[in-house]
Amino acid sequence: MTASATAGTARPGSSSASVHDPAWWVAVALLAAVYVAIALTAYADVGLPGVPHVAHAGLQGDATGFYAQARELMAAFGRMPRALLALEALVVLSAAAAAVRLRRRPALRPWLAPAALFVAGLCLVGVIHWMRAAGAAVFGWPLVWGLVMLPYRALGLPLGTFTGWEIGTGVSLLFVALTVVAVAYLGRNAMGDRRAGLLAAGLWTAWPLLVGLISGHRAWENDQWSIGIGLHGYDEPLSTLLVTSAAALLLARSRTRVTVSLAGCLLSLATCVKLSNAVVAAVALVLLAGFERRRVLPFLAGAVSFAPVVLAYWPLGYARLFGNRSSWPSDPFDVSYIVPSWTHSLVFTPRALAIHVPLAAVGVLALRRNWQRALVLAFLLVNPVFYSFFANTPQHPRFLYASLPELFVLWAAGASALASLARRSSHAEPTSASHAAASPSDSGVTR
Repeated sequence: MTASATAGTARPGSSSASVHDPAWWVAVALLAAVYVAIALTAYADVGLPGVPHVAHAGLQGDATGFYAQARELMAAFGRMPRALLALEALVVLSAAAAAVRLRRRPALRPWLAPAALFVAGLCLVGVIHWMRAAGAAVFGWPLVWGLVMLPYRALGLPLGTFTGWEIGTGVSLLFVALTVVAVAYLGRNAMGDRRAGLLAAGLWTAWPLLVGLISGHRAWENDQWSIGIGLHGYDEPLSTLLVTSAAALLLARSRTRVTVSLAGCLLSLATCVKLSNAVVAAVALVLLAGFERRRVLPFLAGAVSFAPVVLAYWPLGYARLFGNRSSWPSDPFDVSYIVPSWTHSLVFTPRALAIHVPLAAVGVLALRRNWQRALVLAFLLVNPVFYSFFANTPQHPRFLYASLPELFVLWAAGASALASLARRSSHAEPTSASHAAASPSDSGVTR
């Protein structure tokens, strides 16, 4: 076989083979279906072992503010002058058409997605001007929720709280299903093995059933289980999807300046969903500067592309919550919170960490490339380190959910490494035994 033919043939377990492998996609789709089925089972209160009872009490907690802000977004479109609304629509369509036309120029491709997202963000700033504060600290999830409900409302159909909650739940379940795909790609790109990617996606899918075994039934308190699985109207499913997808793009073996800029755009959107994701983007930028400096600018362009929306919404979001002691602690960040954040956590208890850490540590050693190891560790640790200093972390371990995909990637890497070591040991033992059996006769002949 020629060298070129060898280079063009993908190994059966390689990451490049999975792109065109229907079996891999079928497996990923099945895992996504299983994850959604677990959520629907809890929603229907079937009584599946390992699944808590989910009370259907409508909108609760932060979901109330998210839904109210989504309704306020739809109302803002109605308050805007029709000429301004038409002008913004024209600008967005023109930007999309220009991006499609300019994509044929390779030198411009890395900048098209950031530019298009920036233009869309500027138009949203005009919409935010006509909005009123409704209780949501951040705008990313209300933006998506409101845009999905907008056609339903435009048709003149009645949109009550329960209908709005069902629409939001459906969108959240779509996000958790897509996250299964993102985790599969994340594991595949981190380890260069499609089977390891499937294992990581399988662990992510099994997490709703495993968390009760690992952390006990306290993990079901404060609705943390239903929030993670997409049944509570919170922004964690969207945040986790965006961050995981960005990590998968940054780890792609065939990554280009275009994929890196797309990763930056995803993290910019993720920051609009949850402000702490800006720390993730900053750490990713530092790593790129150390490993791939020529790709820093496309990533940075993407990472700041949605910043106008984040800044424009600030006066309607967190700025209004700082004086409300029922929504924001008087002393939110302090070193004294580090120990209670873990000893009193509903999910990530010392016992749970004793289970999580050893296999993940093996996985860190199993990752062969420094870039993969550094990025997976960074995305895994940023949220736990940041929220260790936050007052509300023990009762809200959901803040750390966006780091779980990287944990399961390390679990998959560690399990794969241990399985490979076990196979080599089993192959070595018969060989050693055969040599030992042959040695007496050999010595007799020479004697």
